Amino acid sequence: MIIGYVIGQATTQEALMLAEKPVRLGTYVILEYDNIKALGLITSVTRGSSMLDDNMNDIEIVQKLKQFNNSIPVYTKAKVKLLCDINNYCLMPDIPPFAGTPIREAEEDELKTIYSRDGQIRIGTLVGKNVEVKLNINALARHLAILAATGSGKSNTVAVLSQRISELGGSVIIFDYHGEYYDSDIKNLNQIEPKLNPLYMTPREFATLLEIRDNAIIQYRILRRAFTRATEEIKKQLKEGQIALTQINQQFYDLMKEKLEEEGRTDKRGNAKEEVLNKFEEFTDRYSNVIDLTSSDIVERIRRGKVNVVSLTQLDEDSMDAIVSHYLRRILDARKEFKRKKSGGLKFPIITVIEEAHVFLSKNDNTLTKYWASRIAREGRKFGVGLTIVSQRPKGLDENILSQMTNKIILKIVEPTDKKYVLESSDNLSEDLAEQLSSLDVGEAIIIGKIVKLPAIVKIDKFEGRLLGTDPDMIGEWKIEQEHEEIAKGFANFGINGGEE
Repeated sequence: MIIGYVIGQATTQEALMLAEKPVRLGTYVILEYDNIKALGLITSVTRGSSMLDDNMNDIEIVQKLKQFNNSIPVYTKAKVKLLCDINNYCLMPDIPPFAGTPIREAEEDELKTIYSRDGQIRIGTLVGKNVEVKLNINALARHLAILAATGSGKSNTVAVLSQRISELGGSVIIFDYHGEYYDSDIKNLNQIEPKLNPLYMTPREFATLLEIRDNAIIQYRILRRAFTRATEEIKKQLKEGQIALTQINQQFYDLMKEKLEEEGRTDKRGNAKEEVLNKFEEFTDRYSNVIDLTSSDIVERIRRGKVNVVSLTQLDEDSMDAIVSHYLRRILDARKEFKRKKSGGLKFPIITVIEEAHVFLSKNDNTLTKYWASRIAREGRKFGVGLTIVSQRPKGLDENILSQMTNKIILKIVEPTDKKYVLESSDNLSEDLAEQLSSLDVGEAIIIGKIVKLPAIVKIDKFEGRLLGTDPDMIGEWKIEQEHEEIAKGFANFGINGGEE
């Protein structure tokens, strides 16, 4: 059914439509001309009247026109973004449409050939259409950003995507900032307790936890030697069965102090030794709840076909950064080991998901996580490590990392500087699509990148289960507490009356 016609000048990327009737933003349309069958998307809609244009400034004329004829003639115009030529392998049209070209709504079968056939998992449906949108999961190796304002559906999107990847036999690891997923109803859930085992850490990594700066050469030398000797001795004792697991953590702390003292005497730098000892004691206080030499390597705890969730809720930001950065390093190193040796390491690809990514990947602060996330953004594709960053504050993210997220699922964003920042960091997000971000409903998203054949405006499927990040029923909880208080008051009155009798 024809809904309008091309007017004015058009390009191979955009045309202006004069509509026969009101049309909706986000409608998919077809333009057929010169053996081209162009799929287009309505990206803006305006309505006006030639009788009451922008130059009208006399309210009495408007009032008289309304009294004389209530049906003032109006027009509807819409910008149409041309997406591809369906007749030519969905490449961009090489000829623009001519003025007067009819425009009709795209049929669902036409849209299914684009959005429903090539992907592996369903993420939702095109807004206003019964057309499945399937994602190309292999393209997640080129990384993904899920961006939205608070309450727009980020957690729901992560849950749906992660569970469906696991159902394909894939592996996802979520660094769960708020505990939304750790105790959720996600199927194939594998809960991972956040622990750091120094036996799997490098001296430089351990030194960073002690906040020994890169230019503190003497301090680092003292620590490196002490750490290497202490961990080698622990490993030897474990191998020979000379140490009980219940004693291993205390043994490590004692050995570290002993080796630091010895290294300090060898170096004859008392100030440096004392400084390292002080930092080690501060380290034991700060990280005592996450350091555990009985814990197995994170690579051994990750399961294929599972949504692996690391809960960070009980940790401060320093501990969170230490956990996430160490796990990212081990995952990347283990995938490299397997790819190069075809044995050992991590034997299957994995998608890493960093929630509240603006905390770890800030454009203003350098964190351990930021360093290793940057490494994965640059190198991960070759080794089967995908990076997914999730944030409600896009403008707070490091622009270099965000720009390397080839794929984006962008839900409702209202804040203008956030929209501008996302647009500037996205080669495949056009300004007309970015303008729609504030008009999206909860659970609706613009999906761009290699994970979809063409940009899509999608209603994300609802996760069928419980997530702890959903909005609380505040009124319901107040009523429950009121009932508890009234019951308690009744018991108290009963006790007083009973005592008097």
